[in-house]
Amino acid sequence: MQLFSTGAMQWLPQALDATALRQKLIADNVANVDTPGYQRQDVRFEDIFAQALAQPAPLAGFRTDPRHFIIGPPPLSQVRPETTVDNQTVYSTNGNNVDMDREMTELAANQTEYLTLLQDVNLQFAMLRYALNGR
Repeated sequence: MQLFSTGAMQWLPQALDATALRQKLIADNVANVDTPGYQRQDVRFEDIFAQALAQPAPLAGFRTDPRHFIIGPPPLSQVRPETTVDNQTVYSTNGNNVDMDREMTELAANQTEYLTLLQDVNLQFAMLRYALNGR
């Protein structure tokens, strides 16, 4: 079924997964704020997604069998978040680079982004319900 293979529903699940992963990593960073040598972790998704959007849309091939190779760029639904480790900065003498103020700011921004994405998902399903009900 290709109902959700185009438009926002093509990339919203990956964006929600990225914010959920970022939430987990922020929690890990906060939990390890006093752990000697701990390096903060973060998620790369927005820039990867922007690069995928910026790619020109070449002629895409049509697959008649799922075992055929994909011709053209992968769909946005295949863009995945990446976990990164920040080993460039050190905030304390024990080698730990977690800044609690930064983590709390990232947490608030991530929660806002997650709620915004969730509203988009709800809107997509509301439009689908509207179309199915014929109103």
